[in-house]
Amino acid sequence: MREPASDGSAFINTLVGQGSSFKGDVVVHGFFRVDGDFQGSITTEGRILVSPSGRVKGTLKGRDIVIGGVVKGDLYATERITLLTSALVVGNLFAPRIKMERGVLVEGYCCSTPRIREEGGHPLQNQKAFTLKIDHRLIVSTPLSPHHREAEATRTKD
Repeated sequence: MREPASDGSAFINTLVGQGSSFKGDVVVHGFFRVDGDFQGSITTEGRILVSPSGRVKGTLKGRDIVIGGVVKGDLYATERITLLTSALVVGNLFAPRIKMERGVLVEGYCCSTPRIREEGGHPLQNQKAFTLKIDHRLIVSTPLSPHHREAEATRTKD
């Protein structure tokens, strides 16, 4: 059996209830739960839970982040991020461990490395945009591609 958390994160000490909305930035100690609408940033040393009825537009930073609702924004966890079946996330995920249940929808970058815990963040979190350069001259050959079949035909003739 799991021991209760000694840091108070097992108790909900901040709640945006279903049917409620909040706009602004919040810094709390402990467990923050969103059942309604939240716009802004949430920062806590504890756990953040966005229930299936919760909707967040903003940045979430905490030890453990559990998403069951809709989030548009980046998630930064020092321990783990858990995305439940009902989750929809449009944003980037940064955590040492990321767990996604079947049916989750994510549009964004996922980075799961222990360095996030050790170094206190990820280099991309401060970067507003990045460019992916693709060399179109490179030919990738797979068994189903025409290039592969031509190479095989040439090799068998020799």
